[in-house]
Amino acid sequence: MRKRLSVLSVPIDVITMKETIQRVQELMNEPGLHHVVTANAEMVMLAKGNPILYSILEDASIVTPDGAGVLWAAEQNNEHLPERVTGIDVTRELFSIASKQNIPVYCLGAAPGVAKRAVENLEREVGPLQIVGIHDGFFNTDEEQSIIGDMAKAKLIFVALGVPKQEIWIKEHLSHLSGVVAVGIGGSFDVIAGNIPRAPEWMQNNRLEWLYRLYLEPKRIGRMMAIPKFMFTVLKNKR
Repeated sequence: MRKRLSVLSVPIDVITMKETIQRVQELMNEPGLHHVVTANAEMVMLAKGNPILYSILEDASIVTPDGAGVLWAAEQNNEHLPERVTGIDVTRELFSIASKQNIPVYCLGAAPGVAKRAVENLEREVGPLQIVGIHDGFFNTDEEQSIIGDMAKAKLIFVALGVPKQEIWIKEHLSHLSGVVAVGIGGSFDVIAGNIPRAPEWMQNNRLEWLYRLYLEPKRIGRMMAIPKFMFTVLKNKR
């Protein structure tokens, strides 16, 4: 039975990593397009002011708690999310399953060459992959139609176009697919390709991964301002 709770009116699934991966495998055998969203504090704040993104989150097959802020927000209302289920970790786990079960995969997004390097690194980690297509995040209308056509051959689709562009693109362009799971993964290809190092494990475990990302990319300070705004809004609306 699916259980969800509300973080600033945005629905978040009460789900673990293990349950997420198990559910994705089930969804690949069910009709329709299945959209998996990994939601952090920044996405929650965007959804509050973006009706299209909010609707996508409401309709998504899975909305995982990606980000320490989302777990913290639930705690403020005496609710509990069991763990962070991050986009990067979901991506790695699903590629591992794809290798073991020979599941066809399509990868879209990031700068030219990044997704390809990410796949090469993943193959060294998990074994051979059945990749039906790779394209960077820059394409024209004709290329887009070709991309969508190739995606029909996949069962797992990873889209790294940034939030909320990737969620809206999945909703607008892939709704005709069936038995397919599409996951918006933000900057995960950059991390897996080795362009951006991930925070040390102790920082991940202590909910400080956002601080490490800010240290690496100070230009993100504008985006990171969503975090104090998110915290203020949560406390103001505390039940």
